[in-house]
Amino acid sequence: MVQRETNRVILPTACLWVLIVALLAASVAEAAAPVQSRRYALVYAWDTERQRILEYRQQVAASLGLKTDSQLKIVGREQDYGLVWNINASMAQAKKQAEQQNARLRRAGLKPAQVVASTGFSELYHVRVRQAARADTLQGEYARLKNVLGSRVGDKLAIEKTDSRQWALVYRGWESKKEAQKSARNIASVLPRTSKAPVLVAAIDRPAVMTAADAALAEPPNKSAAADRNDRGRPQARQESGGGLNTKIAPLLQAELRKAKIQPQVRAGWAAYDLTTDNYLVSINLNRPFQAASMIKPFVALAFFHQVDKGKMSYTAQHRQMMEAMIQHSSNPATNWFIRQLGGPARCEALLKKEYGRLVGQIRIREYIPASGRTYLNSVQPCGYIQFLRALWRYQLPNSREMLRVMGLPGPDRLVYGADLPNNTEIYNKTGTTALLCGDMGILVLRDKEGRKVPYAVVGIVERSSQPANYKQWMRASGGVIRDFSSLVYEEMKRKHNLL
Repeated sequence: MVQRETNRVILPTACLWVLIVALLAASVAEAAAPVQSRRYALVYAWDTERQRILEYRQQVAASLGLKTDSQLKIVGREQDYGLVWNINASMAQAKKQAEQQNARLRRAGLKPAQVVASTGFSELYHVRVRQAARADTLQGEYARLKNVLGSRVGDKLAIEKTDSRQWALVYRGWESKKEAQKSARNIASVLPRTSKAPVLVAAIDRPAVMTAADAALAEPPNKSAAADRNDRGRPQARQESGGGLNTKIAPLLQAELRKAKIQPQVRAGWAAYDLTTDNYLVSINLNRPFQAASMIKPFVALAFFHQVDKGKMSYTAQHRQMMEAMIQHSSNPATNWFIRQLGGPARCEALLKKEYGRLVGQIRIREYIPASGRTYLNSVQPCGYIQFLRALWRYQLPNSREMLRVMGLPGPDRLVYGADLPNNTEIYNKTGTTALLCGDMGILVLRDKEGRKVPYAVVGIVERSSQPANYKQWMRASGGVIRDFSSLVYEEMKRKHNLL
């Protein structure tokens, strides 16, 4: 009896201990599971200004060799924008990756990467309104929506090139998924009932495409590399007056400036050069210096490629990324990065005047571009732009092919988009914009009725002496006058060369 009672007591106690151990093990495993499954990302910067993050991304991408479209993403966190590479790794793996990158980031003068949980930020979205095989078919919808939705929403609309065969009308909201869904519903409410519903797409900073055709690298002239190097004498473009076209265009442009209400605190420079017949079509204020704004950047590229040509610098994958950032995306940090490599603004200017003096004229490079973008000290004459473009098209400059490629990448322009030009116009250009200046300079290429390429260069500059009361209105109006000028030049080229 006693033994049986003892057994009844011992058996439940042993079972209880087994049960307790099992429960504790399960509890520990359950607590450890979220830690083990938690994933981490690398963050490079946070800022309330998205543009600063976009510019900083170019520097990080160039330093680390990462892709901006698939690896370095712009994300959101409350009121901040962040630059993140979501490697979706464990804590140990993320820390190891950060350590490997930070040495390179420090050498480039950039902040070290930090490890953060992948849940510590949110993906950002745009709203794709419509897709098409041609950009010009989207322009009517673009204008209508901008008018209906008002400036708050309309100013974020853009026509973008999404791939080699597709264009898209996109609301670039940089919003969380919830906010983007709300914006999509708002846009859908004003679309025709037959239209497809807008869809959310990952927020990518594609440049707004300002031409209806994919700019492709033009066929180079039949010129050897040796001749290229030996043609540094560069006979100047013929300084013809522009003849009757000057007389015809000057009053029309003055009337357009008055109509746009951007008189009287304005001066303008206009130039057009026929690269086939090698003479000026228009030359108004040709030798007068104007603020260069971002149009100084191709000259910085020229100074850099000169040093590469002399074997004093190398053109690496990092340099290529920074070159595209400087020209295609007009990145000021990338521009300053090149100027520093050249020894500063004064040395950059001195090199250009020494090696390309007849070409660049009275160019002035007196400052790095400030963080605010308010660059007013650098200047170039309209004739300097024409001489540069003429030599570039004739492959008389070091690495002309690469400069043409970069200037031909999709980006903003004031010479083709919105102007009365054919949709298949090729363009190689660089715009310039500050609170005091609106400009563009570039090479336009069309074809005659026999299919031959007909290139010409156009420069349009409108400059103020003081900041306008309504900056956006002034900039739109000035850009419109430049487009009108480009349209007039095209009509003259069409008449002269039997263009399509």
